Amino acid sequence: GHRRGELSIVTGPTGSGKTTFLSQLSLDYAKQGVQTLWGSFEIKNTRLGKTMLKQFAQQDFSQSIEGFEDAADKFQELPLYFLRFFSETDIEKVIDAMDYAVYVYDVQHVLLDNLQFMMGTQPAHGGGGFMTRFDAQDRAIELFRKFSTSHNIHITLVIHPRKEMDRAPLGINSVFGTGKATQEADNVVILQRPESMGRDSRYKPHEDLEYRVVDVRKNRFDGELGSVPYRFEKPTATWVELTDMERMEIGLPPLEEEFPDIKAEMPLTPWDAGFTALPQNDHHHPHHHH
Repeated sequence: GHRRGELSIVTGPTGSGKTTFLSQLSLDYAKQGVQTLWGSFEIKNTRLGKTMLKQFAQQDFSQSIEGFEDAADKFQELPLYFLRFFSETDIEKVIDAMDYAVYVYDVQHVLLDNLQFMMGTQPAHGGGGFMTRFDAQDRAIELFRKFSTSHNIHITLVIHPRKEMDRAPLGINSVFGTGKATQEADNVVILQRPESMGRDSRYKPHEDLEYRVVDVRKNRFDGELGSVPYRFEKPTATWVELTDMERMEIGLPPLEEEFPDIKAEMPLTPWDAGFTALPQNDHHHPHHHH
């Protein structure tokens, strides 16, 4: 579950599914009434909206338009707002827009996808002239960190990994930048491809089963870390947990065996109404649709 006043950082190689994963996660919260603001700097809002609608309706409208209007009507009722910015945008403008959204719409969750596209390649103007790209990025992270704390909202920030890391297993140091990002973040989540997780990894690539691993590498709240494999269902653009059969296919124990206490502790809603401590294993299952 997400907690207010926190900053989460999500990273993963190109094509690992960061956007669809966050789209689905944010949709889950929005369905529970969490006012949500999306800032999509790499993917146009229309394309993100299409993905979200597919995930929401659990239907591929490119195959058949049936039920589209009904789904679109229901989708429009969700508390979802989208920033109009695209590509390189002045960080102060982004902060101003977030400020407005929190004030006017009582937004509780802001997603920014992603830091590199927002910052662009231009050198930034700092107090004393030009700043390096790293300085500019660190300053942005500081502003987002302060914003989530002072406005008591959750910010989910996507940062691409360092370039040389594309094939290697990603770790906390793979996040592009100086290390400030992961120091400031409350949560760091990495989407991994099994192909690049290394020989010692328990997640082995499988030729008939394409999957990704959602790897929680930092969790300031209760320190619990862990990873869960998901596969992507293309027609509905939805991430689903592997079934026990699929888990066994890639050599993992069934879910109950790995998390014996999970069934007893599944909370009713991932976003806890009182933002109190959440059950231990909650974040292994950002979305439990069975």
